[in-house]
Amino acid sequence: MVFHSVMAEDELWDGEMRSQVLAGRKVLVLRIGGHFHAYEDRCAHLGVALSSGRLDGHVLTCSAHHYQYDARTGAGINPRRCALQRFLVKVEAGQVLVDPEQSSAAAPTGQGDTAR
Repeated sequence: MVFHSVMAEDELWDGEMRSQVLAGRKVLVLRIGGHFHAYEDRCAHLGVALSSGRLDGHVLTCSAHHYQYDARTGAGINPRRCALQRFLVKVEAGQVLVDPEQSSAAAPTGQGDTAR
């Protein structure tokens, strides 16, 4: 695992998201309920950047065709058959770190994958 620093922990407020490029991959970092989450910045439908969509509570909506995902898990809400590729996230010494090489299919339940 190779974690890359993406930002200071206090640079992203709760309910915000930001796109970053790490190791040549577009990564979307979100903060929900104090937890950080990271996903590939592309909708599972047609690959449109999710960073151009909207985050309302824990629902992430693609701007193109309004596919919706649970931003805490990456699991599809509408339609349920879709899921985002997520990346491992951890917070150390006030820095948010993401491993853009280790992706996995989104889990159907849970509160995210932030490690402390």
